[in-house]
Amino acid sequence: MEKNYKTIAVIMGGISSERNISLVSGKAVVNALMSLGYTVKPIDPAKGANGLLSDAEVQSATADPIDKKTLEQYNKQSLLECIQSPLFDDVDCCFLVMHGQLGEDGVLQTLLELRDIPFTGSKRIASTIAMDKALSKALFQTAAIPTAPWHVVHANDEVTMEMAKEIREELGKEIVVKPNDQGSTVGMTFVRNGNLDELIEAIEIAKNYSDQILLETYIPGRELTVSILGEEVLPIVEIVPKDGYYDYSNKYTKGRTEYICPAEIAEDIREYIANLSYAAYSVLGCEGFGRVDFRLSSENIPFCLEVNTLPGLTTTSLFPMAAKAVDISFEQMCQQLLDTIQ
Repeated sequence: MEKNYKTIAVIMGGISSERNISLVSGKAVVNALMSLGYTVKPIDPAKGANGLLSDAEVQSATADPIDKKTLEQYNKQSLLECIQSPLFDDVDCCFLVMHGQLGEDGVLQTLLELRDIPFTGSKRIASTIAMDKALSKALFQTAAIPTAPWHVVHANDEVTMEMAKEIREELGKEIVVKPNDQGSTVGMTFVRNGNLDELIEAIEIAKNYSDQILLETYIPGRELTVSILGEEVLPIVEIVPKDGYYDYSNKYTKGRTEYICPAEIAEDIREYIANLSYAAYSVLGCEGFGRVDFRLSSENIPFCLEVNTLPGLTTTSLFPMAAKAVDISFEQMCQQLLDTIQ
């Protein structure tokens, strides 16, 4: 079916802890779509029915971390009010650049499906599953996709020293602790050397962001990410932080991390990781585009960590970087994402 989109709503911002990252992604997409000749409506659902953003608001976006107090001024009801509003009456499709809760977890997708408005990326069920890291890992196991050992703690669990010892016995002395349904490394801590006090503190930090906490065995080795555009697996990107691990600061502070694309990997391993990426993407039911994150051990065994259904789309994000490696410009990438809408 030929698509004839003229007016496109770029949905950006929202009320998750990744709000500012989403706004920066949105700015890049708005500028690209306008250069392609589309009529673009930048909409921030955090503002409800008054969510249409001015050009000045769009262009002023920065990736600075957002504090919890600032987020508390927004509420969930605004998302419903926004999608129900006349803002979308003349919209042909939506380009989603939302991240985190109420944007990437199937809620926004459900509301748009109810309004019968097409949108980029995965539909509601796949979005919900992929946002649940523990559930995703269980599905990876069923498909024989290697993933790091994990354990889930609930926010209402009292984390005692005895529980921490049991977790350490199960997962080892180096453990990654993160909210089960967040992205952009928000609320993530790397616990080294099996320090139980640090482990308990890391769990308490993650509880600020989610009702479920995912603990994973840390896999020493290389950090890789694989982007998928439509049916095409793009070149692998290797992520090399200059200091420490790939946390929020290293991810969004210019010059703190080196990116190698295409990653320098033996052809047989590259092909294996590419196949695993598409398998992980498919087993969750994803479509349109996505990004699959891996750790590659010193024995060259890849471990799938998660699938991002709405990866960052800033001009320096990993997904556009992988597209550029095969001569797909940012503008062409945005057009191809529109073309994937079912």
